[in-house]
Amino acid sequence: MNTNNFFVLAIAMLFSLASTAQSNNCTGTPASLPINASCINQAFSNNQNGTGQTVNASCAGGFGTAFQDVWYTVTGTGSPITITLSGLNRNAVLAAFTSCGAGEVACNTINAVGGGSIVFPSILGTTYFIQIQRRSGNNNNNQSGNICAISAIVGPANDDPCSATPLAVNTNCTYTSETNLGATASAGVPAPGCASYSGGDVWFTITVPAGGDVTVETNDNGGISDGGMAIYSGICSSLTLIECDDDDGPGAMESITLIGQTPGITLWVRVWEFGNDNNGTFDICASEPPTNVTCLLPDPICSGSPIIFNAQSNGTTAHAVNPGNNYDCLITTPNPSWFYLEISIGGNLAIDITAGSDVDFAIYGPYADLATGIAQCDSHGLPADCSFSTSPTEQANVSGAIAGEVYILLVTNFASIAQAITVTDAPSNTATTNCLILPVELSFFGGERIGDENVIQWRTESEKDNDYFAVERSSDGENWSAFEIVNGVGNSTSAQNYEVIDRNTESNVTYYRLKQFDFNGSMTISSAISIIGKGQIDVQVFPNPAQNDVVVSTNEFFSEIQVVDIRGNVVKTKNFASTNQAMISVSELNDGIYYFNIITKNNAIIERVIVANK
Repeated sequence: MNTNNFFVLAIAMLFSLASTAQSNNCTGTPASLPINASCINQAFSNNQNGTGQTVNASCAGGFGTAFQDVWYTVTGTGSPITITLSGLNRNAVLAAFTSCGAGEVACNTINAVGGGSIVFPSILGTTYFIQIQRRSGNNNNNQSGNICAISAIVGPANDDPCSATPLAVNTNCTYTSETNLGATASAGVPAPGCASYSGGDVWFTITVPAGGDVTVETNDNGGISDGGMAIYSGICSSLTLIECDDDDGPGAMESITLIGQTPGITLWVRVWEFGNDNNGTFDICASEPPTNVTCLLPDPICSGSPIIFNAQSNGTTAHAVNPGNNYDCLITTPNPSWFYLEISIGGNLAIDITAGSDVDFAIYGPYADLATGIAQCDSHGLPADCSFSTSPTEQANVSGAIAGEVYILLVTNFASIAQAITVTDAPSNTATTNCLILPVELSFFGGERIGDENVIQWRTESEKDNDYFAVERSSDGENWSAFEIVNGVGNSTSAQNYEVIDRNTESNVTYYRLKQFDFNGSMTISSAISIIGKGQIDVQVFPNPAQNDVVVSTNEFFSEIQVVDIRGNVVKTKNFASTNQAMISVSELNDGIYYFNIITKNNAIIERVIVANK
């Protein structure tokens, strides 16, 4: 491939030479002005009526009355750009900005006779706004003329496969912005065979992760809106096509998932714009695809351990992956994620499913055990419950679940956008599920204050694919931040002990919780604990259990009481001027266990209260 792209005729062919429609304001994105190796004129006209310009360039002062203006955009090439006006019948001001009327980079007053130009340096892929102000001190007539943009195009460094840019394979899709501006065709590489490939390609490499599966996805970031992508194996000078894709990603962009590749090998990724006539920037990411996209491989969940997972945004539907199931109310099943849970104490099962945008679910069972449930994959019958509402929050309910039963839960990301989904017990849940099925069996989590430091300890009895723990703290039980990352052992069947020390503590009460991350990016959150600061106070809380009101009495004056639920969320706060006795209403709270945090000037203590209103 020719990498010397300065003022070559081939570059001119990358851009449309047709007349480009002008824009009469700079809001939104004005029409794009083609950049060529030589001046290719575009006609424009500036209407005489009104004074509609809203931006006054720096060199416009004293150059006659401003009337209407005309706007274009150009995309930075990495080299200086020259904008030239010609054929004018009225004076003009020509200026360039980095945004709509801000960040001026060039300005010139143009006499009606002979025209003129501006020149400014450009950053590859950056959008610049070009303004033509029609100005006249006397006659308010229409203005007409021609405009063109000239620049040397600097091709991207990854224009050939042997100079490909390495692309990290993350646990989740993490986009980076790239460009194919100035890219040319790659010689000697098998044709991709899709997405109207005609050159203008750029290249990336990925290393297949240990699991052997990888997904590569592109996205429109305001540049390329319709692209193509192909993945090759081999060495950079001798490549073999594996797969080509057009439109399986977001919008008209691409997504390719490869399964069962050899871990550690290098693959080459080729990206281009459909038809090679509207090149620009785009986003790209590589990630390990989730395994629980089929009911053959559901992930475990349990009560008391909320999970947060990143949903697929362009996955294959459950109808396609497992077509034999009865999906009942689910008319469509995009981006499926499958889970299972085992009942340890019977009751009414209620599971909250929460996201930022529309999600849906179906829950199947009961089954005698997990093996039986998985054996029914592709033949799951009528769900015990399902919902196809437009809400971003759903609740799965099963009445009278019995100890030992297994249920299989399908969550679908109907919104088809990258978003986090939380699955956790609903407040009305009375059944308990077996947490020993989790990848990490947390048998102890606690802490104590020793001197001026808080010591936090936890123990796992077994671990499976445990990547790391994020230890989070909070001063109010509501706003959390991580202060320590502790690596897990990965896989273990023996007890593992962990400890961190927090030397940056407050004098009253500090809350702690653990976020545990698997290698595939799945996350679980522990219940919260709290450690009291210096000093102690005596406290009485009654009645306990409580139905309507709780009386708190202490031997010291206090100013605040926080009511915290079992998941560490502050559900109620009561502030006082100064008192040593107060009544707190709990009638509006759901039944369950709560912690009353009574805070004085220098001390805090926590009391466990059972609310039983029903």
